[in-house]
Amino acid sequence: MTQAVLDIENLSVTFRRGGVPVRAVRDVSLRMAPGEVVGLVGESGSGKSVAMMSAMRLLDEKRAEIAAKRLDVDGRPVGGLGRRGLEALRGPVVSYIFQDPATALNPLLTVGWQIGEGLRRHRGLSREAARREAVALLAKVGVPAPERRVRQFPHQLSGGMRQRVMIAMALSLAPKLLIADEPTTALDVTVQAEIVRLVQGIQAAEGMAMVWVTHDLALLARLARRIVVMYAGRIVEDAPADRLYAAPAHPYTAGLLASTSRLDVAFADQKPIPGSPPDPALDPVSCAFAPRCFRASERCRAERPELLAHGGRRRVACFHPLAEAEP
Repeated sequence: MTQAVLDIENLSVTFRRGGVPVRAVRDVSLRMAPGEVVGLVGESGSGKSVAMMSAMRLLDEKRAEIAAKRLDVDGRPVGGLGRRGLEALRGPVVSYIFQDPATALNPLLTVGWQIGEGLRRHRGLSREAARREAVALLAKVGVPAPERRVRQFPHQLSGGMRQRVMIAMALSLAPKLLIADEPTTALDVTVQAEIVRLVQGIQAAEGMAMVWVTHDLALLARLARRIVVMYAGRIVEDAPADRLYAAPAHPYTAGLLASTSRLDVAFADQKPIPGSPPDPALDPVSCAFAPRCFRASERCRAERPELLAHGGRRRVACFHPLAEAEP
């Protein structure tokens, strides 16, 4: 069996809110093959970002309690790594593109210095060699006049350019896994399309695995071959993209698709999911989606469905799935 680039088994992440435990991620298992592109989707607060940040140990460990049967990146148990081990992991093995580059970039350092930092640290490049490589990386991600931009500070760049700088930083060490955490949310539609095409092209050329975290299923249709849907901290559906879009199995997935804006569907005909996600401080023994689900039964309100195989390569956590199991 090919070694997974990301192997998560039974991951749970708990925070404390006024002394009350809040489980942001609950029993999540996810395995990715090298070169695979996965879309991780769900409403705000579903646990997508927290699960992915756990894979890089980016959470404040004084606030977050992380428990997992397995949490490996490229065969390395992340939980047991010390400072030097994490430094060797972040950048050369796995990189992260954050949602808001305005807060992720250091406002006191030029973008050239920030891109070159990893190159100096991990590849031993001189300051001048790192600057030249930063110029080449900015040109690769489509930043105009890269020789001038490397000397500028983040506030001197537009939002789209700052996001391209983040992409250049993430790709500078040719990682095996790239985690893109809603990198286009703050951008306008035209810039968003450019960024998606850019990352898609680089991912295909480099052959790296990628997780694209978003709430936008329409966007993922252009990017991912596999979709993982999260709700209330749990994975509720995991399926090949073509099967999921053609026939979603979980009612929550169907609700996300029905509420997605489409040119061929009138705005009045779009159907938002009723109600709101549950309070993460609650830990129901029933299906968390039952209060919002049109197919909920008494069993759904009394038991919690497990994430089980539903034919082929699909997994679903539902007692009453919409799609029939495929061979």
